[in-house]
Amino acid sequence: MTRGGDFSRRLLLSVDVMGYGSVSDLRQRDIHRALLAALDEAAERAGLERAGWHRQVAGDGELSVLPPDESEPRVVDGFVHQLAATLRRVNGDAVEGRLRLRLAIHYGTAVPGSTGYNGRGLVEVSRLCDSAPLRSALLRSKADLAVILSRQVFRDVVLGEHTSLNPSRFREVMVREKEFAEEAYLLIPGFDVHQLEPSDLEGPSGAPDARAGVTASNAANEAADTTEAVLGTKTAADPT
Repeated sequence: MTRGGDFSRRLLLSVDVMGYGSVSDLRQRDIHRALLAALDEAAERAGLERAGWHRQVAGDGELSVLPPDESEPRVVDGFVHQLAATLRRVNGDAVEGRLRLRLAIHYGTAVPGSTGYNGRGLVEVSRLCDSAPLRSALLRSKADLAVILSRQVFRDVVLGEHTSLNPSRFREVMVREKEFAEEAYLLIPGFDVHQLEPSDLEGPSGAPDARAGVTASNAANEAADTTEAVLGTKTAADPT
């Protein structure tokens, strides 16, 4: 029997809420609802069919395997744009209690299993979402959304000019998380990611680790910036 009959590569998304673990159980429940509502709204506005995504949902995030016919440029461009706009509307003018998200997008292996999907691609997109550069970028920029693209997605979709995104808006970083080590590309909608100091974004082998620089204050800062739980009704212009 030939191996690899179930092999496939898919577009993979991993999203995580900043500061989820530092709030009460009831607040976590409301944050979870607000997260899913924001993702659903952004996907609908971008013309995507989330009903066809295979979603592995946790309280503080979601790991998604997209179907082969979902448009990769539409996800990288339209979905990111609409998610930033949705978060801007949800958060309004709030300084504290905001819904702040990290989003990683990757294209990699996803093999169907008995309880969902497995594969290196899923591990890699999770490493990107949990990476020190992305965490630090969101924390230090005080933005609602920080996005990281894997090297392949950036080169194929953004550099390939399949989106309206200007490559100069991205910043190359080195991600080192456990067994994963690779270049990736940061984008913060509505914020110039190049304003961040290099030391804010470097991994463990750089000078100094981004995690080490923020760990002591993460609990207090993230608790103050964690979402209040419900979607608001204020509207705002889409970010440029």
